[in-house]
Amino acid sequence: MITDHARSGRRLSPAFWLLSGQLIMFTGIAALFPIAPLYIAHRGGSSVEIALFVAGPLAANMVVQVPAGRLADRIGRRPILLGTRIVYVGLAALLFADVGPLPVLILIRALQGAASGAYVPALLAALTDITEPSRRIERFAQVQACEMVGLLLGPLLGGAAALWHDSAAFGVAGLAVLLGLLPMAGVPETMTRTPRSANAERLRWWRRRGILVPSLGLFAVGTIFAMYDVVWPQYLGARGYGPFVVGVSISLFAIPILLLARRGGRLSQRFGPRRVVPLGFVVVAATAASYPFLRSFGVITAVGEAEAVGIMFLEPGLYAVIGASVDEHNRGRAMGIGGFFQFGGSALGAGVLGSLYGLREGVPFWIGSAVLFAAGALCAVALPRGLLRVEPTQLEPQPTVREREVV
Repeated sequence: MITDHARSGRRLSPAFWLLSGQLIMFTGIAALFPIAPLYIAHRGGSSVEIALFVAGPLAANMVVQVPAGRLADRIGRRPILLGTRIVYVGLAALLFADVGPLPVLILIRALQGAASGAYVPALLAALTDITEPSRRIERFAQVQACEMVGLLLGPLLGGAAALWHDSAAFGVAGLAVLLGLLPMAGVPETMTRTPRSANAERLRWWRRRGILVPSLGLFAVGTIFAMYDVVWPQYLGARGYGPFVVGVSISLFAIPILLLARRGGRLSQRFGPRRVVPLGFVVVAATAASYPFLRSFGVITAVGEAEAVGIMFLEPGLYAVIGASVDEHNRGRAMGIGGFFQFGGSALGAGVLGSLYGLREGVPFWIGSAVLFAAGALCAVALPRGLLRVEPTQLEPQPTVREREVV
């Protein structure tokens, strides 16, 4: 059994080590973002092979979410957290070494996506296990902030490594994931061990509003993010801005989330996701709909900062609701369902909305905005009440040093 109690001492909590490992790992993984298409192009790959190299990991990531979450519920979080990352490191080494022809490289990259997808529900379930309900939104906001740090630093590392050789970015990713394993290695199993008969209840997630509604919200989040991945460089390019400005815009977008993630998590926890999440969807939907009418980079940046504030309230609150809607022995699968919906939305955003940019510039933005408005309306009326909301007195600052013990 895992108990949580605050007391003085020098030992940092397991959450600190999990988040530290995630920050290091995601920084390395983000190093691949600007390099992956060039890696195949420099080896004579066609546009189809480039698309497979980029889309293959996303598809594999989506497919493995639920079975990996189920496995994390059966054998524990720790074996999945460590095992999937060790596999990722090995596959990164193969890509760094340019092992095999293009079809083999594409397959290796897809397997890398599967390893990443299996890791995510185990991480989210573990963080939920070791975080009291009154802190879970804040905890997931910290995960989001870690990813923003990676988004800021990773592409710079990947670009610098690619000056020597384009495959070096995979070496950077593998090394970062290996280093990220070090802080995670000492984290004990977070799930309570019980006989199999005690946790054999079937999870009928489609009947649980606490899983289905936030999962649909995550579908909308995945849709808009993936649409931006495809459309944003074209959007700024049509206004006369080059790749450097595109990179600057992404970095500026990350700043509000980095600075405000913890405060936003505490605000969401205080007022409850049912109030805060719909408001976040409305803000993001409104900003998405406005982009086609904007021309000045300064105005676009200002709108993007407002959008970042709205996005800050979405994923943490939605995943926290999912985690609070099930017992710990179904938590991995529930998180996997949320991830499945989110990456399914990513497939729609990149493959469908992204392709509509050529039809008319505003179409993907306006359709994405409509999806977000619909998700916000659904969350406003159907997101469960009271699962995570706490009184302000419960949000007083906790001791700076916390220790968790396995007893």
